[in-house]
Amino acid sequence: MAGWIEIRAKGPARSKDAVSAALIEAGSPGVLEEAGEAAAGKLVSYSRWEDETAEEPPSKSPEAALRAYLNEGEKARLNDIRRKLGSVGWKLTTSALKDTDWSEKWKKGLRPVRVSYKGKSVLVRPTWKRSPKRPGEKVIEMDPGMAFGTGGHATTKMCLRALLRLVMDRKLPANPDFLDVGTGTGVLAIAAKKLGFRKALGLEIDEVAVKVARRNATRNRVKVAVSSRPVEKTSGRFHLVAANILAGELKRLSPDLSRRVIPGGRLILSGILQNEKDEVILAYPGLALEKAYSSKEWVALVFRKPLKGNR
Repeated sequence: MAGWIEIRAKGPARSKDAVSAALIEAGSPGVLEEAGEAAAGKLVSYSRWEDETAEEPPSKSPEAALRAYLNEGEKARLNDIRRKLGSVGWKLTTSALKDTDWSEKWKKGLRPVRVSYKGKSVLVRPTWKRSPKRPGEKVIEMDPGMAFGTGGHATTKMCLRALLRLVMDRKLPANPDFLDVGTGTGVLAIAAKKLGFRKALGLEIDEVAVKVARRNATRNRVKVAVSSRPVEKTSGRFHLVAANILAGELKRLSPDLSRRVIPGGRLILSGILQNEKDEVILAYPGLALEKAYSSKEWVALVFRKPLKGNR
């Protein structure tokens, strides 16, 4: 069975989010932020899983500590990672882990997510944590398994908030169709089905994540189609398309993502650092920016495709 390499990184807190993005781009499925020396390694945040009802206060420490994981097969990338992070004042230490050790480590960092808007809320919780449910709340139970997503801090939470807002503000027609590019654990596609979408399709190039997303859909008793084919080879148009991936991929895939949106539909883009926002917007000239969300150093964008003049 393949093992994992645990990467521990320490450096200036001001560059924490950029370093998190670099670690994810290098191949880590997610990044854990440690609470510091006083917390004895307690994991306080984890890529896609954050609790909106209990926001973490801003750290006053000038130094941040991050933990990431790299598949043993990607070991050759370590020198490049060390060089890039060293150029911005970060130091790395590494250690080998077995799959069993690794899976228990990331489980400790997962927390429930609750997103609310206009009296409607969605609660996403790990299967092993029984968070209290509010009346009428849509509950999604997730087991990320060995493929727990590619988001950075709050990126998925912003997608969930945008999705809920579009539904509650009736920006989409009744029984809409949803496409989730880079579905990971399938959380957004499952949320869409729970919120009344007629059809949800998740695209994911990681075969392990495909299996995890399918299991999570079954666990939540919703029908979500999950495919490993890339968006470039996907046909059809959707009332809502979401892509929570790295900014470079969002720019590269702009023609394909734009084509998949039905005229009058919406496109949610996330996984964007604040300093990448303008470049991503410029990559989508045929769409109108409708709303921008921000959380710490991250941005999510919602575009509307005009009814006329579409490519």
